[in-house]
Amino acid sequence: MSLETSTANRKSHSRAAVLVVVAATLLIEAALAADLAVTVREVIDGDTIVLNDGRKVRYLGINAPEHGQPYAREATNFNRRIVSGLSIRLEFDQARQDRHGRLLAYVYDKEKMVNERLLAEGLAHVFSMPPNTRYADRFLQTQEEARTAEKGMWKTVRGPLKITRIDPKGDADDGKGALAEFVRIANISNRAVDVSGYSIADRDGHRYDFPSAQLPPGHALTLVTADGQDRRDQAGPVTLYWNRRASVWNDRGDTAYLRDPKGEVVDRFEYKVGTRRQRLHRGD
Repeated sequence: MSLETSTANRKSHSRAAVLVVVAATLLIEAALAADLAVTVREVIDGDTIVLNDGRKVRYLGINAPEHGQPYAREATNFNRRIVSGLSIRLEFDQARQDRHGRLLAYVYDKEKMVNERLLAEGLAHVFSMPPNTRYADRFLQTQEEARTAEKGMWKTVRGPLKITRIDPKGDADDGKGALAEFVRIANISNRAVDVSGYSIADRDGHRYDFPSAQLPPGHALTLVTADGQDRRDQAGPVTLYWNRRASVWNDRGDTAYLRDPKGEVVDRFEYKVGTRRQRLHRGD
């Protein structure tokens, strides 16, 4: 065999190996992106369900009120009425799971997307989870229509900011690999908001004044009580640090007051810790 023939064979084998790797990668990506037909065993709340095989599914692009908050029961009942015990279809976006191990999906009852139906009824607000933003613009439009019609939560909520969760036990990374208590605030309007001038306080008067940070529509910021360096990502995620040595949010329950730059209370969030449903939820 000539040197030229041997070199040509090696190149041919190398190209074939590359093609095999590319084909395998495409097959894996296609499998991950493919829709999944499943059956619902339990509805936890307005945006979280459990499948027959035990896996949890977190609805993408929306956030329903937590247990005990206004319209939480209505959102849960609506979700239960249209998916409980039924076969549904899951559509995935870029990231298929969150750090809690839950599937992240757009949920379909036949051809109707349940995520969007909750938005249309005013039983959830837009909650973007980059990189899963396939329907972000469409969801914002649906939300604005529900707001204009004053459906569900929009009878009383005006925005632009809303407290969506407080975790006094600590479920946020404090930047040092440890868990720290936090409060999460979402922009529920259809425009970007600079949170400068807003403040949040607990019922004992501990107060945090927000620095300048741009929050795009549908995105949320996380305020961690512990020490850390503020992180502002132009793509959306914002993490701010209170830099307190002591905790703020009471383990047994507390009330948070969100005030606008004029000092007016624009949202009030009261919680109690320890219910079974809250333990099941554990995450936005």
